[in-house]
Amino acid sequence: MRVALVTASTLPRPDPDLPLLAAEFRARGVEASVVVWDDPTARWEDFDLAIVRSTWDYLEKLARFEAWIDRAARATRLVNAASVLRWNIHKRYLLALADAGAPVVPTVLVEAGSDPDWDALFARFGELVLKPAVSAGSFGTVRVPTGDAGAARAHLARHRGRDFLVQPLLRSVVEVGESNLVCFGGRFSHAVRKGARWEGDAEQSRERIDPAADELAAAVAVFEALGSLGLGRPHYARIDLARGPEGAPLLMEAELLEPALFLDRAPAAAAGLVDAVLHGS
Repeated sequence: MRVALVTASTLPRPDPDLPLLAAEFRARGVEASVVVWDDPTARWEDFDLAIVRSTWDYLEKLARFEAWIDRAARATRLVNAASVLRWNIHKRYLLALADAGAPVVPTVLVEAGSDPDWDALFARFGELVLKPAVSAGSFGTVRVPTGDAGAARAHLARHRGRDFLVQPLLRSVVEVGESNLVCFGGRFSHAVRKGARWEGDAEQSRERIDPAADELAAAVAVFEALGSLGLGRPHYARIDLARGPEGAPLLMEAELLEPALFLDRAPAAAAGLVDAVLHGS
């Protein structure tokens, strides 16, 4: 059996998950190779499956990446599934998850070229977070002080042509950070704490944590919502949570495309993804 661990030709930082996953596959007698998604010489039909991992440059090549998803899915078994990857690219998925009953941070989608009622958004949310609906890392993510509609409009103008999400700034994100829960096959594996990060910030250090019971319950609710939307239980997922003003955990993002899995914080957890991929467990 041959497995491709799919990455990018240039990464903003090394991906520590790749060698751990490759070693775990090889320990099972499976040949695992690291392959660049847009390498023109890659023969995807030569692999039994391709696991999308650190394709972190897709934002700069979005149309090509979406075409690659379709092409790779025709040539081999793609993990996560092509339908899941495509669905997860645009963060309107948060609205779908909220409608399906998941505990999602309040979110308004502002489509490219539109000018929402900023006064109403400030009245509803207070200080705002603006985030491109198609983004990676902290690209284009900024805080806007309450009432500063000019700053909000100027930021959208700098990113003309992009849809944006508008959300309230959760104080817990600034004061405590997010809980990132890594799950394989819909089952919790391990979690880390991530500090707040805005456009231009360096990658935040992360520490391993034990999630609270209500955070685990929130992750379960997200997977139930995914199931109700026909997306099943993805082989890998990172459920990013932060506490809302009343203290309940809220979904910031459900990372099903190319999330860092922080296996360097929990090396034994690589077995969980390999089991999920090979045995559906």
